[in-house]
Amino acid sequence: MSGFPGRPKGKSFAAVLWFPFFFAAAFAVMFLGAFASPTPHDMSLGVTGTNAHVSAVDKAVRQAAGNGVEIRQLPDRQEAERLVRQGELAGAYVAEDPQNPELLVASASSAVRADYLKEVAGRETAQQVSGTPATTVDLVPAARGDVSGVGLFFYAMPLLLVGMITSIVLLQAVTWTARKKAAAIAATGAFASVFVYTVAVSMDVVPAKPVLIVHAFLLTQAIGWLTTAVALLAKHHFMPVAMTFVLILGIPTAGGSVPPDMLPAALGALHQMLPFGQFIDLARSSAYFGGHDTVRPFLTLLGWLAAAATLFAFAARRANRSAQPSRAA
Repeated sequence: MSGFPGRPKGKSFAAVLWFPFFFAAAFAVMFLGAFASPTPHDMSLGVTGTNAHVSAVDKAVRQAAGNGVEIRQLPDRQEAERLVRQGELAGAYVAEDPQNPELLVASASSAVRADYLKEVAGRETAQQVSGTPATTVDLVPAARGDVSGVGLFFYAMPLLLVGMITSIVLLQAVTWTARKKAAAIAATGAFASVFVYTVAVSMDVVPAKPVLIVHAFLLTQAIGWLTTAVALLAKHHFMPVAMTFVLILGIPTAGGSVPPDMLPAALGALHQMLPFGQFIDLARSSAYFGGHDTVRPFLTLLGWLAAAATLFAFAARRANRSAQPSRAA
């Protein structure tokens, strides 16, 4: 015997194994590019005080962080606190008493960003401008059980993956109608939305905000319908397409561990479009920032849900038409 039956050779071997090579390369580039060296761009830092003081802080921040931090002059501490609590500012440097500056942060928005601001604004800038480190005040800390500061990201991960896993399992249900497949996606999504929320709240990883269950269900359905439609349309290319969209693009751009304003600009732009990033923004705002600025991520997530439902319906009709001649024969 010269070899095993069906053993791939030459071009067929490359056709089978191209994706593992691509997956390894793309994962390395995307994940290391996103997480290894966070660098600010378009990060907003509020500063109170006189024009001269604001200019001094701006100069010191630029020396420490380059041009990635934008300084926004604020009238007083009250306004600075309001904007940080609403998540509109990454932080605020308050120096109503120039010799005793304060740095206001919201670590629930991003522990990585809060630590970065403590070093750049709270220590280096304050030391240069005021001669003393700033006192850091965390206005919106993460939930008590989220010691690492990335609890929201890992709360969201099973919600992202359950839809794709369901679509993989449904590959075995070749005789199921579109309605049965939609019901299966709804069932697994509903279970995951409730169960993961219950576990996360019981461990105090996320605040007890029941609206998170609704947002989670929307994400599971968007991903489940989309990847199931891809399975019907892309056939043997299903795994490369689905895993590239969900894992290679979705996770590094999510903003769950490194915030969008510290990701490379291209990844930060993808964050504003892809469903996982929008879910993270929506969940974070609902959990920690009083629902402020939820309209854009909510509408974007609904847009993905509508697009996924449309593609799923189209793929199901196409598959049904293709199956009819074979049944007739």
